[in-house]
Amino acid sequence: MRHFLLLVVYFLYLIQNVHATENRLDMAAQRRATNIHHMDTIILLTYVSIMVLIVLTAWAFKHYRLRFIHESGVTLFFGLLIGFVIRYFGLGLLESQTFDVITKNRTIVKEPPDYLMLEVKPEGGSRVSFHYELIEGFFADKRKRKEQQIEQKSVFSPEVFFNMLIPPIIFNAGYSLKKRHFFRNIGSILAIVFIGTTISCFGTAFLMFIFTTIFRMGFTFKELLFFGALISATDPVTIISVFNEMNVEADLFALIFGESALNDAVAIVLSQVIENFSTASEAITLHDVGQAVAGFGGVFFGSLTLGFGIGCLNAFVTKMTLIAEHPLLESSLFVLISYISFLLGEVCGLTGIVSVLFCGIAQAHYTYNNLSTESQNSTKHFFHMISFIMESFIFCYIGVSVFVTNNQKWNFGFLLFSLISITAARAMFVYPLSFVLNIRRRPQIPKRYQHMILFAGLRGAMAFALAARNTATENRQIIFATTTAVVIFTVLINGGLTAWMIDYLKIKHGKDAIEEGQRLERGMNNLNQSENPDDPNVPVSMAPPGLNPWDKAFLPRKWYHFDASFMKPLLTHATPSLEQTLPPLCLPLTSLLTSNRQKAGETSTPFEDSD
Repeated sequence: MRHFLLLVVYFLYLIQNVHATENRLDMAAQRRATNIHHMDTIILLTYVSIMVLIVLTAWAFKHYRLRFIHESGVTLFFGLLIGFVIRYFGLGLLESQTFDVITKNRTIVKEPPDYLMLEVKPEGGSRVSFHYELIEGFFADKRKRKEQQIEQKSVFSPEVFFNMLIPPIIFNAGYSLKKRHFFRNIGSILAIVFIGTTISCFGTAFLMFIFTTIFRMGFTFKELLFFGALISATDPVTIISVFNEMNVEADLFALIFGESALNDAVAIVLSQVIENFSTASEAITLHDVGQAVAGFGGVFFGSLTLGFGIGCLNAFVTKMTLIAEHPLLESSLFVLISYISFLLGEVCGLTGIVSVLFCGIAQAHYTYNNLSTESQNSTKHFFHMISFIMESFIFCYIGVSVFVTNNQKWNFGFLLFSLISITAARAMFVYPLSFVLNIRRRPQIPKRYQHMILFAGLRGAMAFALAARNTATENRQIIFATTTAVVIFTVLINGGLTAWMIDYLKIKHGKDAIEEGQRLERGMNNLNQSENPDDPNVPVSMAPPGLNPWDKAFLPRKWYHFDASFMKPLLTHATPSLEQTLPPLCLPLTSLLTSNRQKAGETSTPFEDSD
């Protein structure tokens, strides 16, 4: 009996200890979750507070017409300041409670550690610290624990840029495109985008290869070609914002905006193609070049077709349904389908950026005219607002990353050569390409435009995101750090001096540019014989002086005719309807594809592009 009682007491003691251990584990888990939530909230509060300050600063710059430095430059400065404070003062808020378990001696802990560190020394190598954090997982590093924790809590994954921050910016570029001037200069824009970006990519790579070979920096040509591709992506935010405020000449605006809006997509495809064959061999062969060209064409035009098709599908859905009676649902459908164009492009192995850009162009050209007035206004304002917020956040984050990101390796010689190379490579295509285009182009691209195009080569969010996506090697870390520095330098220097450069080059702006644009538009409208400002029936010889006759050429004329007789009647409520534009043989089908509003011969709003 006595032994039985002792056994019962022992089991009760064990049960009590088990419950006590479970309680400690539960408390430890709760403490960990509370700490993580607290730290994440502090980081988000810091970024949102900075964004509020950025908005107020942008208002002050616009209100007081301060042009010596743009708000993008101030946003970068705020980011640098916050990164400096986080890195060197730490705020005492980013560290979690941790335990170091030393394997040399037996150490007893009463609850699971948040953080473990194990140092190993490979044969013939230096010691490496392996860290394990319960939430974050394993990784190997030599850095101090505090630096690592700061980076983990304040640095975002590169996938966040591509999947969340970049798509609305690119979509807004297509959705807010000033199509009238854009398509009048489309030949020159496409030449600059495709030929110019390719020349810039290879030119930068060749020049950097010469420099790095002379100074024995240990870069392969493929790494430099990748750098040339990502650094060729120019950013339109700062320059275009200044151009809008100063109302510069419409053709120059179209050329620079068109290049910036489209060459991001070209740079992404180029970098992906280079990445795909960069590990195949040590030397680039003719077969590699052929594969790159074929891959570039397939990915780019496949993404273009996908995005444009999804935009047209949304236009058809909004036309054939009565969803416009519910503006909230209509706007929600518009936003979701636009985002699907990006995701589907990525899933299909194409480029979501190209897809979402051309989805935006299609939505602006067709879907916009099917939306209710409320949805037209809400979608325009929503994408303009979200694009501004995302761009500002990215510029702020670039500044923060300079101090808190530990996967950057600085090489100031490489940075200096990069600034020289990207400027020279841009000049390699701006002046020769303008000379070739001017042979047939009317009006020609004047020298002052060419100088401004060269100066407007700012780098921004896309170049930064591409560089941050892969920092596995030391050379990639140098490329990432150099890209960050180039972004900061061009935004601060080129962006800050844009207004001065416009005056120095005697580029028309303000009242003079507005009056000139109105004169050309009046001449165009007087010559047109229909409501369509792009009517193809007006002869080229009748075009007013200074008007680009590209839109009267053969291919554009055929496209305008096809668009007016088939695409617009199919995808919008525009009249004449398909019943009137297609042969009577198609009548049964065209009747199904014609909305009641078209049959009544009226539209809810005048057909217009969302300029």
